[in-house]
Amino acid sequence: MLSAIAARRAAQAASKQPSPLPTPSSPSLDPIPEPKRNSNPPSKRKPSSGNGKSSRDSKKAKIVPGRVPTTARYFESKNTIEGGEDVIMLGSSSDSEPDIQAKLVLDSSDDSEAEETQNPLASTELPLYPQPLRSEPSQLSTFKPTRDLNVFELSADEASATGLRNETSVISIDREETLALLGTYALTVLKGSVSILGVTLSASKEAHHVFAPRSAPIPILRCTSSDVHDDSNIYSLPPRVRNNHGGAVVAIQSLDTDVEGLGRVCRVFDGVFEPSRWQRSSVEVIRPGVSLVTHSTRDVLPFVLPESWSVALSAAETPPSSEDPIPLSVYVVKGTKKSGKSTFARTLLNRLLARFQRVAYLECDVGQSEFTPGGLVALNVIHNPVFGPPFTHPSLPYRAHYVGATSPRCSPAHYLAAVQALLETYKLEVQTSMPDDESIDTRVTDVTPLVVNTMGWTKGLGADMNAKIEELAEPTHVFEIIGPEEKGWPTAPPAYDFYDRSAPSKAFQYTLEAISPNLTNTHFNAVDQRNLNILSYFHAIFPPITSTSFSSPSTPIRQMTATKWETSHPLCARYPYEVDWSQAFDQVILIGAGYEDVIPSEISNVLNGAIVGLVEYEPGSEDPVYPDSSGARELPYAQGGDLPVPSTSTCHGLALIRAISPSSSHMHILTPIPPAILARCRMIVKGELELPIWGMLDFTDANEGVAGVEKGRVPYLQWGKSEGLGGERRRVRRNLMRKAQM
Repeated sequence: MLSAIAARRAAQAASKQPSPLPTPSSPSLDPIPEPKRNSNPPSKRKPSSGNGKSSRDSKKAKIVPGRVPTTARYFESKNTIEGGEDVIMLGSSSDSEPDIQAKLVLDSSDDSEAEETQNPLASTELPLYPQPLRSEPSQLSTFKPTRDLNVFELSADEASATGLRNETSVISIDREETLALLGTYALTVLKGSVSILGVTLSASKEAHHVFAPRSAPIPILRCTSSDVHDDSNIYSLPPRVRNNHGGAVVAIQSLDTDVEGLGRVCRVFDGVFEPSRWQRSSVEVIRPGVSLVTHSTRDVLPFVLPESWSVALSAAETPPSSEDPIPLSVYVVKGTKKSGKSTFARTLLNRLLARFQRVAYLECDVGQSEFTPGGLVALNVIHNPVFGPPFTHPSLPYRAHYVGATSPRCSPAHYLAAVQALLETYKLEVQTSMPDDESIDTRVTDVTPLVVNTMGWTKGLGADMNAKIEELAEPTHVFEIIGPEEKGWPTAPPAYDFYDRSAPSKAFQYTLEAISPNLTNTHFNAVDQRNLNILSYFHAIFPPITSTSFSSPSTPIRQMTATKWETSHPLCARYPYEVDWSQAFDQVILIGAGYEDVIPSEISNVLNGAIVGLVEYEPGSEDPVYPDSSGARELPYAQGGDLPVPSTSTCHGLALIRAISPSSSHMHILTPIPPAILARCRMIVKGELELPIWGMLDFTDANEGVAGVEKGRVPYLQWGKSEGLGGERRRVRRNLMRKAQM
């Protein structure tokens, strides 16, 4: 291969009269090698390297004498070469492939001559493709903590005299300051008002639980008001705090929930409530487990409310006119994946809770559920704001139906029937109620608005199902988040319109911008979040409940949210419920692709180690499965049985069947559902949802075994490459026809 200098000198020699070369006897001058093959057309065969280098390390070169291209294929560059010098364009080994090398490098043998010519392109690096702009680290906290000036430590006695519990850190925030805290803490506003995650909190006796891991956007505290006329008598602050003339005053207390232990269960999220290793030396510890974050990093990103979101939220929470004293509002949120749809729905829920005593939340996204694990279409009734990602507030739903998968594409008819049944339940039981005159709460108590979170499947069959859900919900407000295309070139920026009631649905239409990709954490994908939600559900501890908490078996319970997690033991080391399935369950149903081929003799193998839905149904609404006349001990399963009717049934939650006895009618079940609710479930529904691998491992075993068994002998688990029939990943062919194909 010819270098740049050799090619230039060969061109000069052809145009000028060649001078005689010095003889070999002259020791003062070095001969210039002149290969004979230069006069002939260049061969396609690569010549051998003369400097001892392998031909693999060399690059093909195209020599274009006498002209300089003004533009390249993927970029434009100015003509920086003078005098018609030769240009070397580095390419790939195939002419059909685009050029991928953007840096011109001369041979090492010509280094000294390259310094003399001072080629301006020798060290220039030109990007062929547009590179994404890296966001610079932004300042999250302008608050400068100073002890006894804007940060006050209250002892247990001072906190008790103030009206708080346990030791507390009191922080005074000025109006122009921001405060970003990482960890888990209880936030109580003592004076003024602050904004967090798009919600304004005023001084009250309520302590809000805030969960701020690095896997989600970090909430930023800002002072919105320092007015003390209405809240001066709520708390009797100590004199050293009362004399401070700053802005809002908040109390920060540590939370003892053991939610941090979920990082030991699912190692992907290990240490997400702690500062990263490159921030530990610069963080300020406010309370045990609560750290002040000053700047954003690649895994610590702030929560930023887009301008279009703020305008739409303000319009949605505006009280109606006096002509409509009972606002029956239904809010539908729709958008593509990774557009911030669930984040906006959660923010809207918190905003509405400032006006209403309770808000209903219909979860139609079975893949990324907010209050329940995946696979459930659930109606939740929320009373308190939620400040944290979905795995920090698993709840028992008001009503729910088990779809059994993270997508409704296998059972679209059952999915739509479940959504329709939940909407009817909301209109009949939740939407309106008797006003509570004895309550001191000033919020609306006789009306419960509804927030509908649709799924992110917005193409083909998914778009048809979302349109059907919107038609069934009869919304008064529709929020559509427009995001960039997932593949290919991004679309043009849309125009964000508000207050458009020209649509046929006669609902307020809001077109919102998607959340910026620079503000999303790419270290955790949707599968990781889904696995953590399932594991958080099975390790959650719900408040105790007894049979006296509800008047009759058909009366729904009040929604309960987990307050603690038991993460000291893995699922394989926890005590299960021993259930006699011959007395406890009337029917076993399988839902999903291929399950109609399961014969009754194999049902015990299918259920062993599976996640199932625990369903309660009205007596007489389902046909029972009678035992076999031969007297064999078999589960009440009928091949190809019908799914439970959504209008007469409800799913209270999920359970893990850890073992089924082959010699008796007993099974071991793990479930966080209280026993009083578990006794009401008479049906088991098995779907495609499986327990994550992290739930099968024993994080307490130092030898990487499970419950004292070496990892090579653990059932259901195999380390290394799988072999044999059924060892590869299962592929399901779904022949769903589109509307245009019918």
